[in-house]
This record gives sequence, C-alpha cells and structure tokens, in this order.
Amino acid sequence: MGAKTEAAAAVITFRDMSAADIKAVTEIEAEAFFDAWNESMLLDELNNDLTHYLIMEADGRAIGYAGFWLVAGEAQVTRIAVSKAERGKNYGTCLTAAIVKKAWELAAEAVTLEVRESNIAAQRAYLNCGFTSAGVRPNYYEDNHENAVIMWLYR
Repeated sequence: MGAKTEAAAAVITFRDMSAADIKAVTEIEAEAFFDAWNESMLLDELNNDLTHYLIMEADGRAIGYAGFWLVAGEAQVTRIAVSKAERGKNYGTCLTAAIVKKAWELAAEAVTLEVRESNIAAQRAYLNCGFTSAGVRPNYYEDNHENAVIMWLYR
C-alpha cells in the first residue's frame, strides 16, 4: 500500500495516563473547562489510588482524556475532554466508551456523571454509550449556575 495521506483517518488508541501526559492534559483542560485543573491538581489525581485516567491518542499525540473515581463499585466520572481541534469527529463517544470499558474491567457495577444541560453534544455521546438521564442538579456549575444532568449507566 502507498503512504498515508493527510486525508486518511487517524489511528486512535487508548492508554493509561502517566505524569508525562500532564502538560498535554493541562492544555486540553484549558480549552474545555472554565475551572481547568492545573498540573498540581492533575498530579494529585494520578497519585490517588481511587482514580483511573485514560489518554486518547491520534497517531501518537494526546487529543483527549477521561477519568473516574472508583468507590464502592461506582465509577464517578470526573473529566471527559477532547482537544478543541479534534471535536466534531465522534471522539467524545469513543473516549466515553473507552472509559466505561475501563470501569467494567475494574469491576464497577455502575458509571455516573454530570453534564451541563446546554452540552447537547456530550449528552449525545453519553446516550450513544448507553447512559440514561436520572435527573437534574440545579445550579450545579459555579460559573453560570447552569443545571447539571445526572446520567447513569449500569452493567
């Protein structure tokens, strides 16, 4: 076969996040969240025995990440983010599916998360992965007091 062209689809892979990823993740955080976590906060997350984080790579570069806390059989998703340049390519659904797979591998019985009511793209990704809405947390987000949709997925 010939050389890969620029138009060819990227090769997407997933792996456990390490301290070496913190700089790239910090950049994705800044693009995705008003309350972006800094390097110290991310390192604390990595050093917590309850947390599990994955990096999503396209052709060897980090383009997204996701993580959760696993407590009493429930995986509470803390973050799911795709770099701004890579949005709109269904990567959010791929990343969500990967983090759910990781939770099941670690014997979680359920996965839960909160998502902004206005973030329809993220809600669509979660619904595509089998999550269902279980209610609303009023005034959940500090920046604008937007409600959060609570979503669950059971094994």
